Amino acid sequence: MPMSDRFTPNILALSHRTPRLLLRQLAEPDRAGWVRMHEASAAHFKPWVPTPRTSDHNQMFDERLKRAAITAADGTGARFGAFLATDQHPRAGGPCRLVGLFSLNNIVRGVFQNADAGWMVSAEALGHGFATEGVIGLLDLAFLPPPRGLGLHRVQANIIPSNAPSLRVAEKAGFRREGLAARMLQIDDRWQDHLMLAVLAEEHPMPPKRGDPRAAEQHEG
Repeated sequence: MPMSDRFTPNILALSHRTPRLLLRQLAEPDRAGWVRMHEASAAHFKPWVPTPRTSDHNQMFDERLKRAAITAADGTGARFGAFLATDQHPRAGGPCRLVGLFSLNNIVRGVFQNADAGWMVSAEALGHGFATEGVIGLLDLAFLPPPRGLGLHRVQANIIPSNAPSLRVAEKAGFRREGLAARMLQIDDRWQDHLMLAVLAEEHPMPPKRGDPRAAEQHEG
């Protein structure tokens, strides 16, 4: 039976640790990291994401915070920054470096219990598995029951067919291909087909509960 909307968690309070990352809400002190990531990654992001309404990265950050607060309040979105929790990555600037953005959008409750997943990883942090690790962490947040997560039933992702790296990430994280949506979204100044992928709660391996010895082993490995 679907979870009642009255059990929807406080989205702004959600956070989650993976072996190397901390997924949490963005806040004003993260502005410099956001600007740096977008300045360094503009060419990398351009073929795969909608064209921003402004080229001012500080304004983009303000709009991101505002939109995140609105969707968290009405329960329709959960947006997280992924921060490197250690200094293992030589190019990511040390501890607490913002390496990517991961989001659950268009959350629908009732009999659907579904969200759309989205992610982007800084050009300075590519090639180290952060995208896959972050998406798995995002799915943990989607499927864990409140108060640790959203308690959803299904998460879907729509990916441009030529975006082979993102497709590999999705499939490593457990997404299945379900179909093709023709000319679905206008990306990079043209209407683009998108492959539709999805994963169900029962298909996703849940992380160990806090305090479980396996959680420590996972973080050590």
